[in-house]
Amino acid sequence: MAGRHKRAYKFTEKTQSPRGIAAFLLALVSLGVFAAVVSESFRNRGAGSMYLGSAGVASMLVGIVALVLALKSLGEENSFKLFPYLATVFSFLATGIWIALYVVGFQM
Repeated sequence: MAGRHKRAYKFTEKTQSPRGIAAFLLALVSLGVFAAVVSESFRNRGAGSMYLGSAGVASMLVGIVALVLALKSLGEENSFKLFPYLATVFSFLATGIWIALYVVGFQM
């Protein structure tokens, strides 16, 4: 361990990004609602209700909000970048899945 103690601590002023954490949680909610909506739609053999569609649209908007928050949290100084990066990946995934679903739905 050339020069480093086994129990060396690194003191820093960095904190977890609140925007990054919020964006990560919103992206997970959007993906969870997506799974629930798709599952319910399969169970009803494609005859989903108006409430199911409304939940999908609302969840897509939540995914977009998560994406905006995630991108803003990447620019924060003095914060750890784990949650902003995770939030960016998951919110891109959620938003991309929702947009793809609606594009395919409109083409059919």
